[in-house]
Amino acid sequence: RAIQRYIDWILTVPLMCVEFYLILRAVGAKQILLWKMIGYSLIMLIFGYLGETVFRSQSVLFGVLSTVGYVGIVYEAWFGSAKKLAVNSNDPKLLGAIKALGWFVLAGWAIYPSLR
Repeated sequence: RAIQRYIDWILTVPLMCVEFYLILRAVGAKQILLWKMIGYSLIMLIFGYLGETVFRSQSVLFGVLSTVGYVGIVYEAWFGSAKKLAVNSNDPKLLGAIKALGWFVLAGWAIYPSLR
C-alpha cells in the first residue's frame, strides 16, 4: 500500500513543483526555483518513504527529515521567491494562482496522509 502511494507521489508532487515554476517563468522565475522545489519534493518523498518502509523503528526521525522538504515547499509558496515573483508581477490572476497552489500544498498535503 505504501509503495502505491509513493509511486503516485513521486510523479504528482514534483509536477506540482514544476507548476509553480511554469506559472512564474513568464515573470522572471529562474531555473534555480524549479530545482529548489524539485529538491524539496525529493527530500520529502525519499525520507518519508524510508521512514515508512525501511527504517520503521526510526520513523519519527525520518518524518522530521521529510517535513523539512514539505516546509521548504510551503515556505517558497508563501514567503519565498515564488511568492515574491507573484507579488512583484502586479498581476492579480498570477498572485491568485500562486495563492491557490500555496493553499493546496499547505492544506491538501497536510491532511492527505491522514486520509489513507
